Amino acid sequence: MDLESLLAKYGPMTTSRATRLLVERGFSAEAARQRVSRKPPSVDTLRGLTFPKRARFIFLSQQFGTDEYWDALLSAIEETNPAYAAALGALRARRGISLSKHFDIISGSPLRQKRQLASEVVLRNLETARLVQTHEIDGIGSCVVLGRSSEDLTYKARKLRALLMTEGVLLDAIRSWSGRMNLASPNTIRIRDDQPAPQFATFMFDLTGPSYLQPLVTYTNSKASPGFLVADVLLDVELDVKMVGAFLRKCTMLTGFRNTRPFVPMLIADRFTLDALKLCRNRGIIATRPETLFGQDVAQALEDLLHTLTNTATGSPERIEKLFNKLSSVEGAAGNLRGALFELIVSHCVHQLEGGEVALGYVLTDIKTGKRAEVDVLWERQRELAVYECKGYRSSVKLAEVEKWLTHKVPTIYAALKGQDRYSSSKFAFEFWTASIFDSDAEAFLQNAMEKTRRYRIGWKNGTDIRKYAEGLKSPGLRKILDDHYFKDVLAMIVEPATPDPARNELSRDLSQAIIPSDPQQFA
Repeated sequence: MDLESLLAKYGPMTTSRATRLLVERGFSAEAARQRVSRKPPSVDTLRGLTFPKRARFIFLSQQFGTDEYWDALLSAIEETNPAYAAALGALRARRGISLSKHFDIISGSPLRQKRQLASEVVLRNLETARLVQTHEIDGIGSCVVLGRSSEDLTYKARKLRALLMTEGVLLDAIRSWSGRMNLASPNTIRIRDDQPAPQFATFMFDLTGPSYLQPLVTYTNSKASPGFLVADVLLDVELDVKMVGAFLRKCTMLTGFRNTRPFVPMLIADRFTLDALKLCRNRGIIATRPETLFGQDVAQALEDLLHTLTNTATGSPERIEKLFNKLSSVEGAAGNLRGALFELIVSHCVHQLEGGEVALGYVLTDIKTGKRAEVDVLWERQRELAVYECKGYRSSVKLAEVEKWLTHKVPTIYAALKGQDRYSSSKFAFEFWTASIFDSDAEAFLQNAMEKTRRYRIGWKNGTDIRKYAEGLKSPGLRKILDDHYFKDVLAMIVEPATPDPARNELSRDLSQAIIPSDPQQFA
């Protein structure tokens, strides 16, 4: 049996295993080693990562990127370096794509730890080995993508964007739920994308918060020190043993540190395989589902939200209203939900009042420069085009944001559309719509740009302007959604970030101090 036939039958493997299999088939050890070293052109070698005794990972060209390839590579890596296996398993759990800024959360490796590979080193080595690539995707940012993506990157990015929005709604709900259960103070809980970031000791999580539950509190000179609640969230996936590896690795390493404060770990996902669930529970992890925490109706609403954000054509006003009704009742979820659904609401308003056709979530590329930009809402009628930038959050729009939109995003979108023959003679408009307000300097910047720009029209609307515009809608459902969930002071107060309780300032200490090292150089 030659090496090519061996790989076709047994799949990708290390050279040491290939040698062993050839010996089992009657080759001498020396002959087997020579056959493996003289590999034919159809056999590729993974570069950047080596294995014990200078073994390499080999595979047929057509096997690269398949499930068989990743399973074999993960198994080979697990035997020698769990840091890489955990990171790759975590990326697979996220359909092969993650925001670069979230890699420290998902990798399973510390930010910095003596005698351990740091998260940034793991990423760098995986990039060198071509196991992952980094792509800049407009509207999302820098993303880490697993291998040579066989799935269209535009679709993966749209799916990721929808997933992050949905998980954001869930994380806000978990933050409020934790407060109600007295697991941690909601005013001091940090979730993904908060500043400062959610950190416990030398590890990053989707959610962290100090907890004064009696079993978690420790005392030093009669002074109470809290334990911590830590959690990660993964939706729209069934987690297997390899996919939970990164979270388990973080918890295992934390438990092994000296002076680690007590902590409660939670892993929330839609589904777990039986083996993954047993493994988590055997390690003392609370492995649970949104349905268990919030009930079947909320879990189904989260699933519907993800489907609606991914497949925007399904986002009818009636469906949007049902999502608001189900998820707004979950304390903490309203803020993220407003932003997630605002693009759909704008698209329906424009379509009903202006006619024409609308499309959402397009990523366009300027052929001349290679720059990419995402379109929130694109409206088209005969030879008229309008591109809408949509911000559904309640905080005011800052000058820096409109500057970036006008100087980077708008020119890229204009060039990408103008370069298409069917739009070469069209009239263009670019609109920035927000459910809140513009800072005065931001609005002055827009006014100045509108007066000076001749190639296309520039416009903007704040919440009050949108409410007046929506008065012309024939559909009472859309007006009701806007009134109930965007323009009423009651909801505005609900989604206002909570003001920290001064009496609890002690709780807001830096979570990076969750370990109190007796040796100051312990984590140098």
